[in-house]
Amino acid sequence: MLDAARYLQQLQALLPQGQAWSRAPDAMLTRLLAAMADGMARVDARSADLLEELDPSTTLELLGDWERVAGLPDACVPVGGSIADRQTALARKIAGLGGQSVGFFVDLAARLGLDVEIREPEPFDCNSRIDGEISDDGWRAAFIVRVLPPSETIGDTPRVAIAEFTTLSTVDERLASFGAEDLECVVMRAAPAHSSPLFAYPTDPEPMLWFDFTQAPPAPAPVPPEPMLWFDFLGAS
Repeated sequence: MLDAARYLQQLQALLPQGQAWSRAPDAMLTRLLAAMADGMARVDARSADLLEELDPSTTLELLGDWERVAGLPDACVPVGGSIADRQTALARKIAGLGGQSVGFFVDLAARLGLDVEIREPEPFDCNSRIDGEISDDGWRAAFIVRVLPPSETIGDTPRVAIAEFTTLSTVDERLASFGAEDLECVVMRAAPAHSSPLFAYPTDPEPMLWFDFTQAPPAPAPVPPEPMLWFDFLGAS
């Protein structure tokens, strides 16, 4: 990008030679060319700004136009977010190619800062394991998104705060959540039309008392039978 001084130098270099074509700073011709150079520099600067506006992740002046073309804000992107959040959502919407694989949805969650595991249940049939889940054909179109609790911290503060159900919560609130509501919206929007995404939020509270009912209790030690006749050989004769 050139400034006004560089454009003035270029315009003066195009002038013919001779006393009538003065290059003196205070000459009338120089002042005329300086005004022209200033306009060229402004156009040059605006052209550089246009390059920034062509990128959804850096656009500022055309952000509203970009969002209109991309269909934003939508149900997954709240209205009135910060400029940085809007740019991120726009870039994600424009660059998203879509997909139906497990890896696609894992990467989709990772871009939102969350770790997930995805499991696809299979209908139970005669070839299933005896300890397999009992499910019918309706589960063929379902997949379970297991959202893992965030483990990263910034100092002593969790990267994503975990909100738990309390006595002050309402009946329609979740038992536990850690900022994954936007993930549900994004996954539901990207999921194939025939599929049914289900979401699981595992929590592992520390038990106060643990009983293991999967193991049989140890057999009691055998008790010797009561003797019918007793001789005391330790006593005095």
